[in-house]
Amino acid sequence: MDNDSWRQATQPRRVAQPMKRSFKIAMGLGVPIVLVLAIVAPYAFPLHDPDALSLEASLNKSAVLPGQTITVTVSEQNKLPRTNELPWVANWRVQNLSMGPCIFLTRYPFGIALYQGGYTAENVSTAKSIAIYSPSLFYFCPLLLPANSFRLGPLQSVKDSVELKGYWTQGLTYQPNGGVSEGILHPFVPGRYTLAAGDQWGHLVLRHFTILAP
Repeated sequence: MDNDSWRQATQPRRVAQPMKRSFKIAMGLGVPIVLVLAIVAPYAFPLHDPDALSLEASLNKSAVLPGQTITVTVSEQNKLPRTNELPWVANWRVQNLSMGPCIFLTRYPFGIALYQGGYTAENVSTAKSIAIYSPSLFYFCPLLLPANSFRLGPLQSVKDSVELKGYWTQGLTYQPNGGVSEGILHPFVPGRYTLAAGDQWGHLVLRHFTILAP
């Protein structure tokens, strides 16, 4: 055996080195890809679970005098760590729910209605709601594109508030500085009231407050 042959026979083999380098490169690329998928997946692959929504309603006061304002805050949260996209089904438990006079252009999937008297979830659908928004035909409503579904990100919540100052009837109100506005606002009469908050998928929350006698 000559010297060159002897060196080749005794030289350590390094055939596995390219394979090790390829494995390290694959691992190096794989970790970022897994991280990207972990971040993107909760948003890119939505679920469709109305039972994962949590509807809440709160009042800033439980008892006020006539003429005082009650603020109602309604919120809806997606309890999933994944995006939740729900079809716009209009499965209201009670009628005339909205967060303002622009009911047909609302941004939110929930609304409120107010009833004079104490009601429960079993009989509130039989009650007649009070007009809590002015009957004016002229509102500067936002222009919103129609949608077939409502989408909430992972653990995302949306909320809105409405101030209740009394109830409205048809007629004209003359302003102190001149001019006339449509509708007449009356202070709530003393007694117990039921506020219903509901969403498009049949969730319903009731809250009660009292208007005290002056």
